Amino acid sequence: MDNLGKEFKDTDESLTISNISMLLSATFMGCVGLFVTYLSNYSIFTIVLLRGLFGSFFLTLLMVKTRSLNKKFLKESIKMHWKALIISGVIYPFLIYLYFYSILLYGYAIAAFLLYTGGVIVLIFILISGMEKVSKITIISFILAIIGVAIIMEFWNAQAFSLGLFFGLLSGLALAVFIFYKKIIYNKRNNSLENLNSTGDFDIFLAWFHTLFLVIIFLPVGYRDLPKITLVELIFAILLGLIPTALAFYLHNVAIKRDKGGNIIIISFIEPVVATIITVLFLKILSIYTIIGGTLIILANIIV
Repeated sequence: MDNLGKEFKDTDESLTISNISMLLSATFMGCVGLFVTYLSNYSIFTIVLLRGLFGSFFLTLLMVKTRSLNKKFLKESIKMHWKALIISGVIYPFLIYLYFYSILLYGYAIAAFLLYTGGVIVLIFILISGMEKVSKITIISFILAIIGVAIIMEFWNAQAFSLGLFFGLLSGLALAVFIFYKKIIYNKRNNSLENLNSTGDFDIFLAWFHTLFLVIIFLPVGYRDLPKITLVELIFAILLGLIPTALAFYLHNVAIKRDKGGNIIIISFIEPVVATIITVLFLKILSIYTIIGGTLIILANIIV
């Protein structure tokens, strides 16, 4: 069975691990805009490719260390989840592309808030599918979070609506589909633990599998700029692959696996808050609407 799958229990301890994992994941992911902005001299295709290359590299090391890169484990995992793996795998590169495009147009904070409109869509998916029960507190938290996002976006300003906004909202839709299919994967796996016959860390495998799709999709269109990268840019690219990719994706999967009723998605709204803080520190930009909206999002995290 999975290394972590053996420990899966529907307990307060499991939920605590889920919350902490998502908090750390969201914090790490909130830094992605800093790396994307520094590498903005290159095409979005190249930046996404760099994230995929170095993210895959570090996750491959983790796969080797946990002995998850064995034929039996890979075959069993892919055979059990192949449909959901392919759908989520294809969605993921476009999600990252849309998000990075939005970052370059709007900056870290706005792009992250647009991305996390996907949380509301995931909740709708869960409710419609009947996958899990959603508590009233969770619904209230989502409402607060989305109001916070709307205020930060200054939705009343008609000039704010543009192609960039459309792409940002599309990234939110893509994120919703991606998370929903990951929940499908974990629900099926957690209900079949007694039938698993191989050893390996499925959380790492899933992060590794999705990151490989970044390389597969963007290598043909992003490789031309690779020889131009300087040493300092290479360091930023490596950090992009390690912090907001390999570590963040792994922790995100740990959190999703233990989530019940979509609660964990609220905590993921910490990512745009972190992105806002980074925007203030590095770009010296701060709006009163960002403060108000960010406060509502933090409140949503507290009550959930």
